Amino acid sequence: MDKIFQQICDIYQLNGRLKSVTRLKRGHINDTFRVDLDVDGKEKSYLFQKVNVFVFKNPELIVKNVREVTAHMRRKLDALGVPDAKRMVLKLYDHDGEGLYFAENGDCWRVLSFVYDATTYDEFNCELLVAIGRGFGTFLAMLSDFPCGDLYETIPRFHDTKKRFEDFFKAYAEDAVGRAADIKAEAEYIESVFCYADRFAEMYRRGEIPLRVTHNDTKGNNIMIDVSTGAPLAVIDLDTVMPGFAMHDFGDAVRYAANTAAEDETDLSKVSLDLERYSALAEGFIPPMLGKLSDIEIRNMPWGVILMTLENAVRFLTDYLQGDVYFKIAYPTHNLDRGRCQLALAKDALLKLENMEIITENYLKN
Repeated sequence: MDKIFQQICDIYQLNGRLKSVTRLKRGHINDTFRVDLDVDGKEKSYLFQKVNVFVFKNPELIVKNVREVTAHMRRKLDALGVPDAKRMVLKLYDHDGEGLYFAENGDCWRVLSFVYDATTYDEFNCELLVAIGRGFGTFLAMLSDFPCGDLYETIPRFHDTKKRFEDFFKAYAEDAVGRAADIKAEAEYIESVFCYADRFAEMYRRGEIPLRVTHNDTKGNNIMIDVSTGAPLAVIDLDTVMPGFAMHDFGDAVRYAANTAAEDETDLSKVSLDLERYSALAEGFIPPMLGKLSDIEIRNMPWGVILMTLENAVRFLTDYLQGDVYFKIAYPTHNLDRGRCQLALAKDALLKLENMEIITENYLKN
């Protein structure tokens, strides 16, 4: 295996002796490795990623997205004289003007900068959630003036919530593997909330909200945190950066981090939206976006929570109806449990919509 890493070092003209390679447990799609080089007795580290070309059919276009977005952010940080700019934005390395290296066996590789003295977290307290929110909010704010029409749509209609609902209804009617009877009650509830699915798309069509550059996978572990200060650094996993609605990014961050239970919890009495965690994420996320996003976008952040939670619920249940062909599962009813948990979270979020709106509105009064 060291042979391919040495080849990549040579192709990208990375100086130093190959010292060690560590596979990182990050992401479900690409394979990521920390590669340490010895440069005159000092260690220099990089991230090498093997890109999953089955999922990302056009990796060259994704590289173009990442290169342009990170360059835009870096220019802003340099203009402001931010001393830690190199740790706040990932760098994509080139060789002969190319961002990708295709090995002889067809594997697709790229090289990214390594963020020193930083880590990611899978469990969150409110202090950490403020930092995570601030990191994602700053990311959106810095890209608020980027012409998102220039970006390649890496996963077409990824957050087309109405289509996700329609895919569910189709799978429920077809009942390909005989599971529809298991979710009759869930299907009835999903039908009752279908009226919400096209909310943001309708607002966009009316000219009330714009498309923005969005991350589209704002899980709390997709941002690097300084191990000494707790400050947010670089946002990572940029393959899904594409045009979208800012409310989806906020909503997905809350959906992921403010659930009082695990995503696949079967005891639904444990599932609820933690308003304290919501407040923490809002405290970090919203202030950087004030003046960058419109008031109507800010006011609709709570709806982002509801729609992203419903969207994930129907995606899990659609996969269950189709025989678990998309999401990885640990046991036969895993997607069913995930879907029910997300529906329970969405129901609680709807009950707490006014609470979320009050918390959010406070940032527009200051």
